[in-house]
Amino acid sequence: MSNFAFVTDGVLQSNLDIAFNHIVDLLALSESDQYKGEEKKLLVVSLRKTIIIHTASIVEALLLWKLKEVSKTEKIEMRDEWKYLDIRILYKINDSEEVVAGNRKKDKEDISRLDFIKITLLCKEHKIIRSDDLKIEIDKLRELRNKLHLGGLTEIEKEYRKSDVEFCFSVARRVKKLVSN
Repeated sequence: MSNFAFVTDGVLQSNLDIAFNHIVDLLALSESDQYKGEEKKLLVVSLRKTIIIHTASIVEALLLWKLKEVSKTEKIEMRDEWKYLDIRILYKINDSEEVVAGNRKKDKEDISRLDFIKITLLCKEHKIIRSDDLKIEIDKLRELRNKLHLGGLTEIEKEYRKSDVEFCFSVARRVKKLVSN
């Protein structure tokens, strides 16, 4: 029996179940007696980080699935993103500044290629996410997940605590409930 029986896309449903099963296995390992103690602390932190990555992937996939269900389109218009066409230089200020004129139109993106932050913004815009608090929590989950991008970190990577994992699970439960209705 699937944990995501409400998802109508069979491939997505299977991938969600696989990710969920990975989380269950990693959680069992991270809490097992064999990984207690200071010498195994780094491994437990690594397991928690992986749990957070998988949990965020599930949340992102559920929100994207629901957005596709609601919008029923392959391309979606981005509210604050524009394409600039037929640009004419009116005045060159210097090598890095120009005054220009042209046409602009709202940009449309392939809905399947949206990143997590755009998915969240569009879900809020389409009233899939109605609560500002939930949006803030989803953004916090995304930021925790994004710590996997080592090149963009401005500080030494933090330890992932059990409370971080529990927070992620709480957000995932809320999103799952939200999109399954």
